[in-house]
Amino acid sequence: MNRRTFTREQITKLSRNKNVSRCGTKSVRYTGSFKLSALKQYNEDGLSAVEIFQGAGIDLTVIGLRAPNRLMNQWNTALKPKVIRESVPQEQDKTEIKTKRLKSGRELRNLRAKVSYLEAENRFLARLRAGKRQ
Repeated sequence: MNRRTFTREQITKLSRNKNVSRCGTKSVRYTGSFKLSALKQYNEDGLSAVEIFQGAGIDLTVIGLRAPNRLMNQWNTALKPKVIRESVPQEQDKTEIKTKRLKSGRELRNLRAKVSYLEAENRFLARLRAGKRQ
C-alpha cells in the first residue's frame, strides 16, 4: 500500500487546525469531538464526508481526496456496533433492527427511491400479465 508522507509545511498546516489533535509524517489524528460531530452531520444531517472536512477547514489536497470517505466509514463501523448492542435486545427480528438504525435523511431518500422503483416495476408487470391474458 502506497502511504502518503507529509512534508513539514503540510504538518504545520494540519496541526494548526483545531480539529486535528496530532499530525505526524504518515498519519493525522482527529479530535474526538470532531469525529462525533462529523458522524452526526454525516448520518443525521445527510452531508457528504467531503463537505464536512472542507467545512472543518481541512485541506483535502494534503490528506487526499478519498480520505474523508474512508475515515467516515472507519468511524461509523467503529461506533455502530456499540450503539446496536446497547439499544437493541437480541431477540428482536432483523427487520426491526434495521428500522431502528434508520437515522439519516440519506437513508430515507434511498428507501423512498427503492419503493417508488418497485411500485413502478409492479405496475409494469401487472400490465404485462394483463396483456398475456387477452
